[in-house]
Amino acid sequence: MDRVWYQWYDKEVPHSIFYPPVALKDWFLKHVHRDPDKEYIIINDTVITYGQCNSMSRRFANALMDMGVKKGDRVALTAPNVPQYIIAQQACFKIGAIVVPVNPLATVREIQYAINDSGAETIVSMAMFAGKSIEVLKGGDTPLKRVIVFQVKGSPVDIEKGNGILDFEEVIGSGADTEPDVKVLHTDTAMLQYTGGTTGVSKGCKLSNYNLSNIALQDSHWLKPIYSSIESHELKTLTVLPLYHIYGFNFSVNMNLIHGGSIVLVTPPTIDNILDNINRHEPNLFQAVPTIIIELNHHPDIGKSKISSIMGLFCGSAPLPVEAMKTFEELSGAKITEGYGSSETSNVLTVNPIFTKRKTGSVGIPWPDNDIKIVDLETGTKEMPVGEPGELIAKGPTIMSEYWEKPEETEMALKDGWFYTGDIAYMDEDGYFFIVDRKKDMVISSGFNVYPRDIDELMYGHPSVLRACAIGVPDEKRGESIKLFIVTKPDMTMTEEEVIAYCKESLSAYKVPKYVEFIDELPLTSFGKPDRKALRQMEMEKRGN
Repeated sequence: MDRVWYQWYDKEVPHSIFYPPVALKDWFLKHVHRDPDKEYIIINDTVITYGQCNSMSRRFANALMDMGVKKGDRVALTAPNVPQYIIAQQACFKIGAIVVPVNPLATVREIQYAINDSGAETIVSMAMFAGKSIEVLKGGDTPLKRVIVFQVKGSPVDIEKGNGILDFEEVIGSGADTEPDVKVLHTDTAMLQYTGGTTGVSKGCKLSNYNLSNIALQDSHWLKPIYSSIESHELKTLTVLPLYHIYGFNFSVNMNLIHGGSIVLVTPPTIDNILDNINRHEPNLFQAVPTIIIELNHHPDIGKSKISSIMGLFCGSAPLPVEAMKTFEELSGAKITEGYGSSETSNVLTVNPIFTKRKTGSVGIPWPDNDIKIVDLETGTKEMPVGEPGELIAKGPTIMSEYWEKPEETEMALKDGWFYTGDIAYMDEDGYFFIVDRKKDMVISSGFNVYPRDIDELMYGHPSVLRACAIGVPDEKRGESIKLFIVTKPDMTMTEEEVIAYCKESLSAYKVPKYVEFIDELPLTSFGKPDRKALRQMEMEKRGN
């Protein structure tokens, strides 16, 4: 297959890659057997080797099986970037249990939805956040049977006792230190990564072992021009972005399943903490969002730091300002590459080349074995000419098989092997892609997907609200923030503070509106629904855009 974008591939990057039919657990065991004493997880002054992680993971895996967890069962994980998350994840990979990542800042309602939708009977939670999962367990209106809670050093949390509430360390201690006798195939589902997809309804993307190892192999080949001077197992990733997010997982745990390198976990992800970890551990790969890069550029100690250890940096979730990119590359000597993708595609679809040509405002060119077309918005079948906008559709070895138990949504998103992203884009004459707008109303705030309808529906439950409509507005640091427009019922009043407080009770922090505006009436579509497009236009005019 000849594609115009191939001419811009860096010298060492092939047009096509061989993808071994290997399960994730077998990639991991390869490195365990090669060098069990190799540093695998690093957090502050604690080091866990491949051999130590393997021992804990297989104990946990055997304990899960003793509880009745079997291949194909879903196990939810909710924690920030701590070793226990990875240990539990590797245990699931060993027995073919399907990982369901859950944001630890999710509300009770959001956790309950993830449990009900996935059918997970088990959730593993850090103690600080376990109260919400325990509340779901005690509510009884879900499949959840057990909450396995782990503590972290220096921050003990009192956890109530009760049926189904288990201690992580005790669970590990009860499991046999032998490799589970479970055959896991590369075609087996490894993860349900929840996303809003193309309709705004939260859905679990079924990602197989093969999908995830394939994206890691694509990562690896694209980075070859940077890392050709080091051995594969010398990769050391600085893991700032959350592991429960496909982006954070892919460029840390997933890449090292292929490379056998080390993962430096940063918790909490403050700029001071990020810089301290760079100085202490000298990582060579970094995944970030624009806010982190901008704040690092302005840190007073950046000039005397070991930032030059960073050789490559992936940046995503929002466009990185040209000056910020230039400044960081001058300070570090690293190469930054920006890209585009989604949970449905196991993370990345397109990215700018490292050395040949980077185009400002572009999300780059397709990775090896990915094919992309721009099609008309009406039928989705007619390919658009160069420079003409339409819906971006993609085909490749990293695209999910389906949405979990949602055949209608799957049928809308996957047609004849092509994934319909719902994003409006165009391709230029060089084969570079540019995102123009979203066919869906999804907002990306600080790298997280926010679905305005979730906020609308919550506000319609407030006794003072007649109409509500949320949109995304530009934000220098977050990429986008949420602005909520409200029409109150006659003779009812509200304040901005009341609205935000109400939202905080039921929504994760990144979904809570930053701005609230009370208006007399909302613009409506011909179907009588709030017109988000008109509101966005009004907002642009106010901002002088």
